[in-house]
Parts: sequence; structure tokens; C-alpha cells
Amino acid sequence: MFEKGKILDLEDDNQYCVVDTFNDNGTTYVYLVDINNNSNIIYGKLDKDEIVELDNPNELERVIKIVNDDLHNN
Repeated sequence: MFEKGKILDLEDDNQYCVVDTFNDNGTTYVYLVDINNNSNIIYGKLDKDEIVELDNPNELERVIKIVNDDLHNN
């Protein structure tokens, strides 16, 4: 459902491309970029197939590092 390259329509009426998705400690995280505004980025996690935007600074920092490493090593 949240495969890389898939386009999602979210509740903010914007379309986002799934840039990266990964599992960490049993949680699935997603990195999304608005296809019409590349500065609109979402780092989130899945909760019952719903995307919950990350708001915990420590979790956000950890996820950004994982995404950055994943994107630069693949």
C-alpha cells in the first residue's frame, strides 16, 4: 500500500509521493513529498493504515537519519 513511488491523496487535499518506507522496531515509517510543492514533506508512521505525522523531535531526528542513509546507500 505504501510502496516507493506510489502517489497518495491525503486529508490536506495534496498528493504525495512515497519516497521511502521502512520498518524499525515493528513500526512502519514513511517519507512523503508533495508532488506539487517539494518543500512540503511528511515524515510519518503507520497506525492502523493511517499516516501519523511525527511530532517527537527525537523520533523525527532518528527517522530522518535512517531515511538519509537509506536514500544515499541505495
